[in-house]
Amino acid sequence: MSIEIANVQGIGNRSEQQDAFGASRIGDYETNGILLTVCDGMGGMASGGVIARDVLARILEVFPWKDDFDVPRYLTSVSNNVYDNFFGQGGSTVVMIYLKENRLTFWSIGDSDILMLRNGSLIPLNIRHEYSNDLIVKALDLGFSVTDAFTDPQAAALSEYIGKRNPVCETNRIPLELVPGDTILLCSDGISDTLSFDQIAADLALPIEQAASKMEQEIISANLENQDNYTGIILRYN
Repeated sequence: MSIEIANVQGIGNRSEQQDAFGASRIGDYETNGILLTVCDGMGGMASGGVIARDVLARILEVFPWKDDFDVPRYLTSVSNNVYDNFFGQGGSTVVMIYLKENRLTFWSIGDSDILMLRNGSLIPLNIRHEYSNDLIVKALDLGFSVTDAFTDPQAAALSEYIGKRNPVCETNRIPLELVPGDTILLCSDGISDTLSFDQIAADLALPIEQAASKMEQEIISANLENQDNYTGIILRYN
């Protein structure tokens, strides 16, 4: 079995690039597996780009890790360090996948996305850490309208992020077994908030270099006035 990787990144209509992405050595895939990471520095907060790049560097510097390495605990230590250095006034999201042979594990803090195309269907692997999701749970528990969760002025705000004290890290405790043809997209919300799931699914069905180019073309064509930085890594398992 083999893997293919492609990436896309652009500044959008922002004044600076606050996304960062990286991968472990592809040549070491057979021995160590591969780690892919996207970090989205939080716009409107101090030094988002600096924090995203620092978080990425801290993640890559500890890889490869032993089987008993506690990734969520390590991300918590990174987040607490960011909090201490920026006094809770700066942060980044992070999504990561680790693939060894055909077994995939992911970690997520924030509102970036991990999506999988399998047999033509696009499947979200993680849940966004946004207050709207917390409010939906409260609505179901307390019996008030779920609609209120989406109209709340804080609905789109992040409930978890790197730079918060002891953030919650989402992970799949049982690795997902990939099958040939599975395609994974890790992306900042500059992609997944601009393109529909139908567009992303159609793009990911293409050869991955074409997929990356098509996504960028569609983002540019959308011509959103407030287009965020956009970053994606595409992995295809063959």
